[in-house]
Amino acid sequence: MNSPDSNARSNATLALRAMGTNGVAWLVQTLEHRDSIVKKPFLWAAPKLPLWVRRSFLRSFKPFDATAGRLAAVRALAMIGTNAPVQPLVNTLRDPERQISAEAAATLAQCGGRVVPELIHALKDRDENVRSMACYALGLIGSAASAATPALIERLTDSNPNIALQAADVLGRIGRPTVPALSESLRNPDHRIRTQAARVLGRLGPQAKDSAPALIQAIQDEQGAGRQTAVEALGNVWPFSPEAVTALAAALKDEEANVRVKAAHGLARANRLANSAIPALIASLNDPAPPVRGEAARALGNMGPAAAAAAPSLRELLKDDDASVRAAAQEALKQTEREAAQPPGSAQ
Repeated sequence: MNSPDSNARSNATLALRAMGTNGVAWLVQTLEHRDSIVKKPFLWAAPKLPLWVRRSFLRSFKPFDATAGRLAAVRALAMIGTNAPVQPLVNTLRDPERQISAEAAATLAQCGGRVVPELIHALKDRDENVRSMACYALGLIGSAASAATPALIERLTDSNPNIALQAADVLGRIGRPTVPALSESLRNPDHRIRTQAARVLGRLGPQAKDSAPALIQAIQDEQGAGRQTAVEALGNVWPFSPEAVTALAAALKDEEANVRVKAAHGLARANRLANSAIPALIASLNDPAPPVRGEAARALGNMGPAAAAAAPSLRELLKDDDASVRAAAQEALKQTEREAAQPPGSAQ
């Protein structure tokens, strides 16, 4: 299976298919093979040794190709498909060679939902590589791995930040089935879980619409990062309801500029459904932070002639010290004035 010769690989594949499950026991044994402890010293000393000594060592201490053998065994088990033996492959997630552990994870993923319980257990393993590979396999399984949602949420606080990011990515891959648990996690005592849960919900977009009430509550988070991710997520998930518009308008007064920017952006997405927020957006045109002023101008521009009351403030913003703010104000004025000048039913 590891041969550089394509014909050899093809013949091996045909042989494995013909063999079916009859060779599984031997392949599982091969997964446990390890090179002799003398391999590294031998390879270092080999160029200095006589040929007869090298041959004698190779006869006595084979296999020196255990890594290649394990890799070939994993690939052979992958050919079996959904009937591949689960526990030996789970054990292989701790293989010191990352390529082998990754291919074992991919082979497990082929088995679908039936391996999820073992992968949930692997998420709690002390070995970082095992936890990482469990995440990888669950991500490949996708929505059928929804039972792993609580365990993945726990991994959002993993001591290894890369695994925490992996867990968040897998939750996004599983998709809508994770929404109830993620919504509940917005009230978790650990601010890291609250923040990451909001971030995942935001990535899910409108399919996480049912989380909007929980996100509105999360906008009151005591942590600035928590409020920011909740506001951003609400803007991505469902900023169109009156309750969402009210919450986003209130967030325009947050003490954190990043929160205010995300609030204005969410209102811009809501477009003309956010008309009730026009007074709050006009007030934000005087925000001390340039990004907030610019985003507020864009939101008002999206509302067209309904935001006509903002025109004097937008004209004043044409004198702003920040070039991007001036550009946003100019574009907003064009949108409102152009749309206001057109008779109803005319072409845009």
